[in-house]
Amino acid sequence: MENGDFNGTGTLIPEKRGFRPIYIWSIIYVVMTYIYPVLAVNALPHPDASITSQEQYDEFARQSNGGLGSNLVFVFLLIPLLLAIINIVICATSKNVNRREMLIAARITKYALIPFYIMGGMLIVIFFLLIFTPIVFMIFVSPPAIAFLSVMGWISMAGTAPMLIAFLVKGVKDGAHGKAYAIGMSVTQYFFGLDVVGLIVCAVKERVKK
Repeated sequence: MENGDFNGTGTLIPEKRGFRPIYIWSIIYVVMTYIYPVLAVNALPHPDASITSQEQYDEFARQSNGGLGSNLVFVFLLIPLLLAIINIVICATSKNVNRREMLIAARITKYALIPFYIMGGMLIVIFFLLIFTPIVFMIFVSPPAIAFLSVMGWISMAGTAPMLIAFLVKGVKDGAHGKAYAIGMSVTQYFFGLDVVGLIVCAVKERVKK
């Protein structure tokens, strides 16, 4: 459709110009995704060179974070999970948002988070290399940090998937996309790198169609 697309009841939703509420949510999602890892890093125990064994590190972590010890950092994974759930609800109930507006929201989120994933990947490499340094306590700090960064990155990426999937679903309903194409592009949203490639393909196809 050139001037909008249809919602589930067959009513044409006009394509509106300007800043839409769904874009505000995209920005909130991005800002929160950049903030919560900082909070998690602050919760990670920061021992000194006197820590030379796993038992000493565990005791230091319990003194710093209470009963959860070094596992406190994983509590912060509830934040991206919550963001993902909210995103699913918003995308599933946004019947008055046409597919191109949903595509723009997906682009805002995905493109803005590219530096986030690059920084996360670099940190994983750094923590991995620190395991082999003479700094003994990094043997205990690096593994949970790597695990947290890996899980955090995937959840944050998967949490953005509902936006593009909602765009594809709307496209299938109004006949702009085939089901096989929609399923294939949806699957790409759960793999690093492919998610951005899938988004670019969708954006180019939509631009050509328009």
